[in-house]
Amino acid sequence: MTFAPLPLSSKITVLRGLGPARAAALQEAGLDSLRDLLWSLPYRYVDRGSLRPLGSLELRGLEPAESGLVTVLGTLRDLRQSTTRVQRMTLTEALLEDGTGSLRLIWFNQPYLARALKVGDRLLAFGNLSVGRHGLEMRGPQVEVMGRGEDIGWVRRFLPLYRKLGPLTGRMRQKLAQEALGRAHAGEEWLPLDLAKDLPGTMAAFRLLHDPPDDSDPALLEAGTSPAHQRLAAEELFAFALGVGLRRAGRLKRRGLAVPTSPELRERLRSFLPFPLTGAQRRSFKEIVDDLTSGRVMNRLLQGDVGSGKTLVALLSMAMVAETGGQGALLVPTEVLARQHAASFRRYLGDRADSMQVLLGGMKAAEKRAALARIASGEARYVVGTHALFQESVAFHRLQLVVVDEQHRFGVKQREALKEKGGDPHWLVMSATPIPRSLALAVFGDLDQSVLDELPPGRQPITTKLHKPDGAERAWEQVRRELAEGRQAFVVSPSIDPSDEGKVQLRDIQAMEALLRSIFPDEGIEVVHGRLKADEMAARMGRFVAGGAKILLATTVIEVGVDVPNATVMVVDHAERFGLSQLHQLRGRVGRGAHRSHFLMISGSETERLQTLVETQDGFRIAQRDLELRGPGEFFGVRQAGLPQFQVADLVRDRRLLARCREAADRALAHGLSEAQADWLKREQVRLRLAEVS
Repeated sequence: MTFAPLPLSSKITVLRGLGPARAAALQEAGLDSLRDLLWSLPYRYVDRGSLRPLGSLELRGLEPAESGLVTVLGTLRDLRQSTTRVQRMTLTEALLEDGTGSLRLIWFNQPYLARALKVGDRLLAFGNLSVGRHGLEMRGPQVEVMGRGEDIGWVRRFLPLYRKLGPLTGRMRQKLAQEALGRAHAGEEWLPLDLAKDLPGTMAAFRLLHDPPDDSDPALLEAGTSPAHQRLAAEELFAFALGVGLRRAGRLKRRGLAVPTSPELRERLRSFLPFPLTGAQRRSFKEIVDDLTSGRVMNRLLQGDVGSGKTLVALLSMAMVAETGGQGALLVPTEVLARQHAASFRRYLGDRADSMQVLLGGMKAAEKRAALARIASGEARYVVGTHALFQESVAFHRLQLVVVDEQHRFGVKQREALKEKGGDPHWLVMSATPIPRSLALAVFGDLDQSVLDELPPGRQPITTKLHKPDGAERAWEQVRRELAEGRQAFVVSPSIDPSDEGKVQLRDIQAMEALLRSIFPDEGIEVVHGRLKADEMAARMGRFVAGGAKILLATTVIEVGVDVPNATVMVVDHAERFGLSQLHQLRGRVGRGAHRSHFLMISGSETERLQTLVETQDGFRIAQRDLELRGPGEFFGVRQAGLPQFQVADLVRDRRLLARCREAADRALAHGLSEAQADWLKREQVRLRLAEVS
């Protein structure tokens, strides 16, 4: 029976033998159309080697790469079951023949096979050859009972394996994929020619991946880098880039409040500067000013390396609106960071510091009421807060700019809640972690970008060393020298509670405190971690900042925002527990004063990875290496929803392809979409995987 070709958007229920229960299982897993089914690729492939006649089998004749693995097809002529006398195991034996020879198949403790198989079955067997009492045999082979012709397509070198979905076995899913391949058509080519060049078409790519020919490269199949994979990755990335481009185009059409500027305003902004801006800061601030005065809503990403001066640029941006009658809000993920930013702002603002308000979740009721009243009345022009800014009780007088620090720690709904409080304010997103270009395109693809790639003058170089546990005394000796000079020290512990993972005894923060008090009995030590109440955390941090304590022992709550110029040494225990970018951020807590600083890691493992920190202080190089090692989700330290979820594309492996797709999407939107692209977009826009950026 022949069927008319079906578009890939056809419902999956058009396939034969798909009853309500199976269809429901597929739809529950998000497989609603033929396209969904074909995009759900095998999770791995079994290389069974070429189909071999039984008469040709011999151990010596096998290629070394085959390691004795062969696939054979024959008829079952004998089947018997017994129990071994010594170990009392069930032994199932069968004889397979194909007219050229025979092979004995043996299974241990699989008694159900005697019921599932019967003499006369046409059997496909795959496994390792070995020599037994009766010659060549195959022990524990995987077998499939074959039909008389309909299943012959299953006899391939590469066996695609699919995960079970409810009542649907992997074999059922393979059959559905084969039927979909025979009935679906992809329509007119919609990828730009420069992306589609030298790659198979959509349907050809699906066939190569659901039914790999015998001459496929197994290494490329397993790595996901075959031309067929690259075709599908290009489709995903171009679709994503096109969606981001459309979103950006829509944003540029939105009218925003044009912030007025004047010579008086520029003079006031200059009065906030404690030192001249770097060239990168001037360039980035000019880009922000151009956005704020353009009459369009600003959506800009400001990123830079540790110590590059993002906070000062953020303050100047907020001052643009705060000093002209509006309000600027700085949103940060932790109370520690909020207090640090507030302290910095007070220093910069001088006699204008009374126009700033901090809003934290841990405030006492009366203090919070007063803060809310100042924000609602407009008396507070500069607002610094945590998640407390999202609360319904928070009302702004004239919110014109939102600055988000560490954007990836906030969800889209939270950001939208803040957006609604100010109509359609300008947005400036800051990242404390340098982000490789490929990831920035994916997570912040529809934002304009400014990069601070220059450090302010006077930043001291940081000596970085890696010590093994048995050489840790050298790290403590460096701490002694710094303390003797009147400096202060950070010590970072990876865990609050004791932990024993595998063979490594993880030293927790309490054990480290005991060690420090034994090594430095005469020095003041403060301990901070995420379980402290906000007031206690602030008090302990305050004593260290004021110099009342010489050593601050902490978890990663001090990763960003902590500014203690007199702290010149940091020791990180169990450095292997941290990502490279996180370690680089921690390193940025020292080297902020006039004295040479030291960053010392203690680790007995992953020394090759950690050596990257010793070799370079370039945050972007470190971030790229970190991304390659850990992947996008772990790179940020959280599995955040803002990352696009690709089925084939990989943001690390395919970063160059993503850049090409972004350029192709920009060209397509600038010159107008082709008819095929417009049709595709109309049908499939719901499938665009967009980063969650408001």
